[in-house]
Amino acid sequence: MRRAVVLLAVAACSGGGPQQIGAQPSWRHGTPPPPLPPARPAAPVTLPASADAVARYNEPVQPPPHTPLGDATLAAVRDAAQKLGIQPPVADARLFKTCTELAGIVSEAGVVSYSLEEFAMQRNGIIEPSPRVIVTWARVDDVDAIIDQLRPLIPEILADGDTARVGIGAAKRAADGTGAIVFALQASGVSTNPIPRSLSSGGSALLDAVIDARFHEPEVFVTHEDGATEQLALDRGKSGGFKTRLACSKHSGRQQVEISASGAHGAEVLANFPVWCGAEPPATLTVDPASEAGNVASVGDAEKQLLALMNRDRQAAGLPALVWDDRVADVARKHSEEMQRTKIVAHIISPASGSADDRVKAAGIKTGLVLENVARAYGVGQAHQGLMNSPGHRANLMSAAATHVGIGVVLGDEVPGGREMFVTQVFIRVPPKVDPAQAAELVRARIEKIRRVSVSAKLASVAQHLADGLAAGNSRDSLWPQAEKQLDSVGGSYQRMGSTITAVADLDTLDAKEILGGYKPDDVGIGIAQGPHPVLGENAVWVVVLMAERLPQQPTAPAEQRSP
Repeated sequence: MRRAVVLLAVAACSGGGPQQIGAQPSWRHGTPPPPLPPARPAAPVTLPASADAVARYNEPVQPPPHTPLGDATLAAVRDAAQKLGIQPPVADARLFKTCTELAGIVSEAGVVSYSLEEFAMQRNGIIEPSPRVIVTWARVDDVDAIIDQLRPLIPEILADGDTARVGIGAAKRAADGTGAIVFALQASGVSTNPIPRSLSSGGSALLDAVIDARFHEPEVFVTHEDGATEQLALDRGKSGGFKTRLACSKHSGRQQVEISASGAHGAEVLANFPVWCGAEPPATLTVDPASEAGNVASVGDAEKQLLALMNRDRQAAGLPALVWDDRVADVARKHSEEMQRTKIVAHIISPASGSADDRVKAAGIKTGLVLENVARAYGVGQAHQGLMNSPGHRANLMSAAATHVGIGVVLGDEVPGGREMFVTQVFIRVPPKVDPAQAAELVRARIEKIRRVSVSAKLASVAQHLADGLAAGNSRDSLWPQAEKQLDSVGGSYQRMGSTITAVADLDTLDAKEILGGYKPDDVGIGIAQGPHPVLGENAVWVVVLMAERLPQQPTAPAEQRSP
């Protein structure tokens, strides 16, 4: 399973530079805080129904209507881009509309709910992760004052790179004309054909996409209404192009689609959006801020809460709970510390620290499976919700192969309404204990499906001796001479003998055809033992299968005929 990055309340991954936090007030960027209305207790927030919600994602980008605020903002963006020597982002009418809708509901602390931000973008046809957002409060008709607040912040965001589109919106929120202004710069690493937001029962739609030259190895995942995640087969084209079909088939309701690809900082989410099968997308959304918050008394408390939420959802899906591993948690915390220090939320931040596999190996942890989720969020609930809403991250959280997890949380800056959290989740597999006799019978049954065999007690004894020695840390070369002597005592009964020796983390991965190879045995002996493996780690299952082909039976001579 590939591993991707999610930046909650900002977006799931946009490039490798420092990420600007979505919905943050402008004082986060080093300027004095703008005046905010008096804070009130958080209450459920509703994004009202939109009469002109789009029917398809990714219609061609259209310019926004001319307004004093919009025109002044675009002029400031163009000026900043020119000074930086870069191409200015494109004014996107969809993003302007999204910003206007969010300005009408943003909290007085300047915080936009991740769920509401995502919902507003999707109903306006945007499939990419959440944009980099600045929220400020001012008299909405005082364009000069608004631009004065935004002007010093825009170059900083543009300089980070990967800002394809721009939008701004405002909404009066008080009788004196004071209101919220939402400014957004949107990254984009994928282009697609227009995609229907809803399909008829059993219907399907073509996804024809091209990823940016910065990325490679695209993947598409879909989480169905039952929570199962499926990876779609892709018809790859040239220059990053691919096609696949989003098919409802027997599915109904919400199907969450994710496009990801690998870049300089590892796997990144390029798009994440729902397609509705046999149903219309909801027209409105209500979010209780408390569901995305979750008090963070300490990093230890946040880690425990994330583990509890994770295991709650695994239990609901009929999966065993993940076991906490202190060694893995230490690896996760060190990566979160690096993300907090560099402000880069990614799987690979520097060659020195490397990938999750590199970091786990460097810690001396031997395992056959390493999965990783990384995120930045402003509450425990928000972090978990965002990860579960991403098909790729959800697949890691709900992996049936993973048995242990380590979670590292590091706190960043304080912002109104929350505290910045850098989150790393690392999943590994420690094979569970198996019953050797039952495991041997499982292997025999799989072989029996291909070829009828008998179990030889003598062969089984030698096989078990080999398996026990390998599980104890001995090499095959050191064990084999003794095994050959034991086999010599039964060799006269067979015309050909062979062996397969392997180690697995899970018996379900054993392939009987690979075990048999070119042999057509009549008798087998199977040995099973558990012990350390240099790659698979603790409790690896060592499997030894000895195979023998019997000598052909000699025909019985006819009785000698005698003369009477």
